[in-house]
Amino acid sequence: MGWVERWRSRRAARRAPAPSRSSLAIRYARFRELLAQNHAVLALMSDLQAKAAEGYLFDLAYVRGTCDRLAAHVDRLVGALVELADGRFAELHQAVARIGARVTQKLDPPRVEPGPLAFALAAIPDDAHQAGGKALGLGRLARAGLPVPPGFVITAYGQRLFFERAGLSRLVTDELAGTSAGDLESLRRAGDAVRQRILAAELPPELRAAIDAHAGHLGARLAVRSSAIHEDSYFSFAGQFESALNVPREEVPAAYKLVLASQFTPRALYYCNAHGYSYEEMSMGVLVMDMVDARAAGVFYSLDPAAPDDGTRVVNAVWGLGTLAVGGEVSPDVLRIDPAGQVTVAVGDKARMAVCLGDGGTAVRDTPPERRHAPALAADEVRALVRLGERVRELLRDPQDLEWALGPGGRLALLQSRPLRVRSRGLYQPPVVKGAPLLIDQAVIASRGAATGPVHLVSDEGGEVPAGCVLVTRSPSLDYTVHLDRVRAVVCEVGSATSHLATVLREAALPALFGARRARELLPAGETVTVDAFYGNVYRGRVEELLAAPRPDTGLVRESRPHRVLQAVLEDVVPLHLTDPRVPEFRPDRCETFHDVTRFAHEMAMRAFFEVSEGSPEAKSAKRLKSDIPLDIWVIDLERGLREEAATRAVVTPEDFRSRPFRAYWRGVVAAGWKGPKPMDLGGFMSVVMSAAADTSIRDRLEERNFALVADSYLNLANRMGFHVAVIDSFLHEDHDSYVSLTFYGGGADLKRRVRRIEFLAQVLRHLDFRLQRQEDFLAARIDGYDVAALEERLDVLGRLMMVAKQLDMMMFSDAAAQHFAREFIAGGYHLAL
Repeated sequence: MGWVERWRSRRAARRAPAPSRSSLAIRYARFRELLAQNHAVLALMSDLQAKAAEGYLFDLAYVRGTCDRLAAHVDRLVGALVELADGRFAELHQAVARIGARVTQKLDPPRVEPGPLAFALAAIPDDAHQAGGKALGLGRLARAGLPVPPGFVITAYGQRLFFERAGLSRLVTDELAGTSAGDLESLRRAGDAVRQRILAAELPPELRAAIDAHAGHLGARLAVRSSAIHEDSYFSFAGQFESALNVPREEVPAAYKLVLASQFTPRALYYCNAHGYSYEEMSMGVLVMDMVDARAAGVFYSLDPAAPDDGTRVVNAVWGLGTLAVGGEVSPDVLRIDPAGQVTVAVGDKARMAVCLGDGGTAVRDTPPERRHAPALAADEVRALVRLGERVRELLRDPQDLEWALGPGGRLALLQSRPLRVRSRGLYQPPVVKGAPLLIDQAVIASRGAATGPVHLVSDEGGEVPAGCVLVTRSPSLDYTVHLDRVRAVVCEVGSATSHLATVLREAALPALFGARRARELLPAGETVTVDAFYGNVYRGRVEELLAAPRPDTGLVRESRPHRVLQAVLEDVVPLHLTDPRVPEFRPDRCETFHDVTRFAHEMAMRAFFEVSEGSPEAKSAKRLKSDIPLDIWVIDLERGLREEAATRAVVTPEDFRSRPFRAYWRGVVAAGWKGPKPMDLGGFMSVVMSAAADTSIRDRLEERNFALVADSYLNLANRMGFHVAVIDSFLHEDHDSYVSLTFYGGGADLKRRVRRIEFLAQVLRHLDFRLQRQEDFLAARIDGYDVAALEERLDVLGRLMMVAKQLDMMMFSDAAAQHFAREFIAGGYHLAL
């Protein structure tokens, strides 16, 4: 059954008395509540999208807090709908719970589940998250045959098992509960207590056995290093955790505890907190590798961080172990290798060097005088290192930051590989355009960016949208979402950044301007323009300084834990799948995001409250309207719709109304006036006679009254004029939630003539930018996204249109007549000489 048929069946079945005035007032309150919650949800969604897209600094507390508020508003919105609709749509609560569970899961830290306690380095699966970032990267290089020292990783599950058995998990929770990132002393006290307990605790037997078994396959001296779950992924955590170098094999378990304990130094705790990581998220894998007794060591950058676009690679090198190079304690050699392979060397003053001690451990010694100012790498060693770096980059595809060591016999070894985060600083803001012809300025930026293309004006008839165009339209209708893969930018004459379409455009990363007044007049069809959604302008032609600009780059902010959590959460918040209420899939169980829920609830609320006016109100709740217009209207005052002095009267006049939408509509009714129908043609008269003879419910329909439910900001008028039914529904409060809608149905003539009347109405309403749904003699029209003053003008015209439509009742004798009257009405300033 289609929507029209469902509407008809509800109308035919509804003959019971309408709710009392108090019940209707309650429904109106629910309706107002739903509109307020809908706006709050869209505003929060807009804020979340802006934070994600434009590089704002925020922490996980903001993400969690905003998502909590969002869920609360959605829950209240659904509650208001269910109450408004007398218990219908309660299953929408299930959709909200399902979506909320997914959001909560993404906001919660990942759990370390039971699994293997250790992996050989070359056997780490690509999806072994518990191995940690550093071990995963080196394992991939080892499997590719690159020179990675043999080793193994103790997984994060090993830490969990150790902490649970030793009672450390509860200790950590209790100690960290009293800390603050802004109070370093609190971090120091808590961290000292935790570290002491870790170092004193015994490892579980099965964990000790796994460590001993894997270490038995390695050399006599080993390196024990951190490999936290998020290390070397989006943040390097460089230098935050301890490493134990040149460790005798039998001392690996003690070194393992030392590395675990380094998670609780003040600097590590502060770093994790500042970047949005909780303790649970930083559970640590620990990497154990053969120790390389390095003659020289350092870092290789596959791009120069200071000039990432010129293709230069950079090598830092020191004598001995690389700890002094990465720690910045000496001035290393700096070698720059240009794309042609030319090497420029700046030899550093390498006054100190780190070396391995014979009985284990390391020490820092003075560099021998003859080596202090000598290059640490020979020319052939530099070439070999560059070749190795290029192989790593080809394998991992992204620029890399490599730690390397030159061992005995001149053998190169890779000790670590992590993404090289090369970013521009802060948000890009293009220069202010000068000299280009300005067509539109000071529009609302709905989605940031810039794009160019030929203007495509959305026509009344719809039609094909050409690829690569700038879509220019009057209102931000969701109907345009089907074209977003074909357009470069969108310009709307009205609308706000919290509208449904604005949300979808941000999701699609399409530049968009709303509130671009007179855009359809100022932007000629087919002309190439540049949409500047950095400053809110539109220019004639191509503006290269805008188009050449890179997309805003927010640096490491985008790669922080809070930002990545927000991006994941937005997948369950923003995308809109329910766009067309006419299709069978428009139902609660198809809601996959909070945006879907709000869209469904908003549409159903319109229908539910619309249905309130379909019954017969109790006599004591209604007042009769007395006017010069022959309309029998009974009025129910929901909330401040009438002046106080009219409250005790049984009869009211148009002057008694305070309802803003009613007064706007009635102005149009009075302006059109009533002169009676135009002379009918014989065919029209006979059509009515035959239709009436076949309709057994005519007496009921002619006796039905017209009911107006009014409030200061609301009107719902069931306006029955003979054989037609016209329902005007309007809310005028704030620009973001105001609307006007019309439902028109029926007539006394045959179907062909009724369809012509619908065509007459549709042409006029389309000219007024209403969105339409039509089916034979049924028409539903709606307009929103405009300021209240513009909607008042539409209501005025709607009043005129309804009166004219009634008086043209029998004149729709041909398709040409319907089109003629529509053109005459529009050309006459919404007036038709009758």
